[in-house]
Amino acid sequence: MLVWTPARIEAWRQTGEKPGKVMVWMPEQTGEFLDAVVEHRLYPMLHLMVFRGLRRGEAVGLPWAETDLAQGTVHIGEQLVASSYDVWEDTPKSESGERTIKLDSETRKLLELWRERQDKERADWEANAKTWKHTGLVFTWEDGGAYHPEYLSQVFMRLMKKLGLPPVRLHDLRHCAATLSLAAGLQMKAIQTLLGHSSYSLTADTYTSVLPQFEEAQAEAPLALVPRKSPARRDVAQEPKVKPDVPKEGEGDVPTEDAA
Repeated sequence: MLVWTPARIEAWRQTGEKPGKVMVWMPEQTGEFLDAVVEHRLYPMLHLMVFRGLRRGEAVGLPWAETDLAQGTVHIGEQLVASSYDVWEDTPKSESGERTIKLDSETRKLLELWRERQDKERADWEANAKTWKHTGLVFTWEDGGAYHPEYLSQVFMRLMKKLGLPPVRLHDLRHCAATLSLAAGLQMKAIQTLLGHSSYSLTADTYTSVLPQFEEAQAEAPLALVPRKSPARRDVAQEPKVKPDVPKEGEGDVPTEDAA
């Protein structure tokens, strides 16, 4: 797993090749993406995935019955799984995948606004004598129907390419959630719980090597903000050689025995 540092982005723009199979956005790229899609219908879902680390199937399969906006929590106990056109409900990948996640204040507000929008869409739909699909899901089409998990991936890819951002997979938003949390100071055990990993070692092995890259990229970022006419570091070989002034015999201060 590698972080999209400025140098890697530049190389990717020149060659079109990803430096690694699994890539993670820096906060700047994550922010650029979220700002650009804030008016998109799927924005609340994408925001939830970026900051709380839900898998694709967990996000599209999240029911209102397991979403407590008063307490600011969502319980992950099921997901939608897809194979070609077939979609079915299933349990999380592991026993630890069933978990309760605390929502941040912004995601909580987004879900409150989304629920109002969904209620209005349902009222409009039924006012036109159309049948509303009672899926009970948080994220739905205007008719209440569930999203196909693969549709979410396709939309994400189109939005990312349109913005010209370095490529990541939709699943890699989970890695964004983990690295952002680590950079913010959360302990590895808390990241394991957030993501629903089956073991501490899985989380540690996955993200321990990413954080130094993350910190290095952050350390380098300020340099790009300062315009320079020439590199800050010059070649020492090109420095003019200054011959040290050596006093002639009898000139200058001669240390006395006491001074020595």
